[in-house]
Amino acid sequence: MSKPRALIACEYSGVVRDAFTRLGWDAVSCDLLPTDAPGQHHQGDVLPLLSQGWDILIAFPPCTYLCSSGMHWTVRGLRDPQLTEDALNFVRCLMDAPIKHIAIENPVGCISSRIRKPDCIIQPW
Repeated sequence: MSKPRALIACEYSGVVRDAFTRLGWDAVSCDLLPTDAPGQHHQGDVLPLLSQGWDILIAFPPCTYLCSSGMHWTVRGLRDPQLTEDALNFVRCLMDAPIKHIAIENPVGCISSRIRKPDCIIQPW
């Protein structure tokens, strides 16, 4: 029987990837940056990887243009609103991936008002 496969998107630390690997998964991290820890890592765009037969996708898309704490820059006209639109389109691509189980981590922001409400909210403290 083959190992279940996990794609960890927007992760260069390798922390989540390594946790799944320790549990017996075939886990791959992907980020535009090189990984901080040796292991299976794809440096580059995650979008071409989404259709490669994963059992689970866990993604941590950058929150810079998505979170509520920074939206005031866009609302006040101090930041190009296209940056938020591009970030939302990236999240939509992740959510639409042909993968049965998808988890996307992000602070409270425009994903919940522009795409959909979260399934759960975790307070880290």
